[in-house]
Formats: sequence, structure tokens, C-alpha cells
Amino acid sequence: MTLVLEGMLDAAGGEALLSTVHRALQAQPERIDIDLRVVTSFVREGAMALARCRDVCGGLPAGLHYRTDGGPGQLALLTAFEYEPVVDHID
Repeated sequence: MTLVLEGMLDAAGGEALLSTVHRALQAQPERIDIDLRVVTSFVREGAMALARCRDVCGGLPAGLHYRTDGGPGQLALLTAFEYEPVVDHID
């Protein structure tokens, strides 16, 4: 299953993406691709939805994949994972 994001990825777009991903998961796809190649701009809240999608799709047999070819879509993806939790200590 491929979801194509187009234009501005803002907070509302991020929420719409998450809602669409939740609905798509009901069909039990093997994999979901999020195509970011025609994203023209983004805000941090929209980009963070990309990271939340990864968490939501963690159980897919073939996983979640992002399609980029540089530009704003790739920058949005990099922004999404820029603030990953960091482990401060080793138990």
C-alpha cells in the first residue's frame, strides 16, 4: 500500500496522515510506503507525524518504508528522526 503526500506537510496534514495510516492498517497490508517525493514544504509538527507512523506500523510484516528523492520530503523525514530518544546510561 502506498500513501502519497503532496504539497505542504503541516500539523493538520500530519494528523490526516496518521488517521489514514490507522485506516489502512485495518486492511492488514504487508507493508506501507509513504511517498514524500512531492512534498513541497513542512513544519516540525507535520514531520513528527512521520515518526509516529513508524511507531504505529511497527507490526507490519514487511514494515513501513519512506520514498524520497531529496528536497523538502527528505528534509521532513530527517527532521522527524532528528529528535530520537537518546539513552543516557547503560544498565
